[in-house]
Amino acid sequence: MATARAFDFTGKDQNAPVKDLFVKAATVFISRTTVRSVVVREMKNYGILTINVFDSIAECCEDLQKNPDSMLVVDWEHGEQTVTKVLRAAQGPYRVDTRPIYFIALDLAERVISVANEFNVMQIHTGEISQAQIVKNLNELLKFATVTPACRKAFRDVAALRKKGDGEATESILRKLCEDEPNNVRAGVELGATLFDLGRYDDALEWMQKVHASSDGDLRAQHLLARCLMKMGSFEEAQKLLDEAWLISPHNVDRLVDLGNILLSLDKTTEALGKFNDALKLDKDFKEAKIGKAQCSMLEGHVNEAMKFLGQIDTPKELASIFNSAAIIAIRQGHFKQGLSLYKSAVTYVSSDTQVLARVFFNMGVGLVKWGKAAQALSAFEQAATLDAAFTKASHNVEILKAQKAKGGALTGTKRIQELESLEQEDEEFGAMDFGVNPTGTDKPAEAGAEDDEIDDSYFQSLVSGS
Repeated sequence: MATARAFDFTGKDQNAPVKDLFVKAATVFISRTTVRSVVVREMKNYGILTINVFDSIAECCEDLQKNPDSMLVVDWEHGEQTVTKVLRAAQGPYRVDTRPIYFIALDLAERVISVANEFNVMQIHTGEISQAQIVKNLNELLKFATVTPACRKAFRDVAALRKKGDGEATESILRKLCEDEPNNVRAGVELGATLFDLGRYDDALEWMQKVHASSDGDLRAQHLLARCLMKMGSFEEAQKLLDEAWLISPHNVDRLVDLGNILLSLDKTTEALGKFNDALKLDKDFKEAKIGKAQCSMLEGHVNEAMKFLGQIDTPKELASIFNSAAIIAIRQGHFKQGLSLYKSAVTYVSSDTQVLARVFFNMGVGLVKWGKAAQALSAFEQAATLDAAFTKASHNVEILKAQKAKGGALTGTKRIQELESLEQEDEEFGAMDFGVNPTGTDKPAEAGAEDDEIDDSYFQSLVSGS
């Protein structure tokens, strides 16, 4: 493995200029030896005290993770795939830009500009490397990074709040920043992402439509708008936006995964699998791509094969969420028996956690109601309520279905269905793995004969008997 070289000039060079820089350290990832030595020397003379130089992408990404405030200097000559991965790591786990990035390339090609734009690279050096040019670039870069101290502070505060999971406080900070700086696209995108994370998808969509319209083709704004559309069930429109962005920047693994999820929801499993495989070629350990590939296998009926891709999943809740998402896709497409089969498989894998198991049965009941199988849905909701006495959604649905049964009527008609909990968006306690709900509330039980195969009643008889 390549060894990192660290240059710490603190107190070692009395001739170095004294600068009051907010950037105290730099992470350097430059492949060309001559360029690297010149850049390191001039950064030292500029007053940046700690410089960590890497040949290994893994070590570079690890350093970026450990030092969220360090400046990144990255050379395009490493290759687009590698550079994209480093730039993604530079944003950190909470996807907030808190560091300046100095981008070096031989030529200012369209692809270079597109990738730099997506990751908010504000300074690109092309052509000859010289002391004077580096100083000029650093001056411009650090000046730009501090154009608005309020923005820089807000982003740092947002990163800390996201780490704590405080979405409401994050929204408050970003909303004020957007009011103070209405042309700050980065702030607008971050506010949209926060609304999305808070589950306020209507608000996020409305906001991102405005941000994207005024963003002059910002790829992050376009991608987030597409995610909002996905969540609202507008898959074709979302796919169009992501396809356009993919043509400009094809090595973004998040975008490939989202495209895969769209294709899954459009019942294009083979095409979806191709996108997930493409993402794994770029990053073989990308968890979301592995999950997508597993869901493709699930929807093709190969649950055991799917489990081979899920070695990184270490909690029953997360595993249940993956099964749930695949089942929702199947049910949305009218493949009710397939969706039920996925829930039954999930039961065997998450049986160690009764609260999670309760939610699997609950969502199984939701799917059965949409299928028009009220009696079996009642059994599933009863099992959910038994497993978790505090799960009021389940007990509520039990009472509704029992009342309908006592009246001798089947659970039909939109009005009656709406009395049940979570029939449009499923149980949100599984998290945000499900892309897309029906915004118009038009989900109705399947008509008789919509699927030829009948369900296995013995499974639900065993639920009632507790066997």
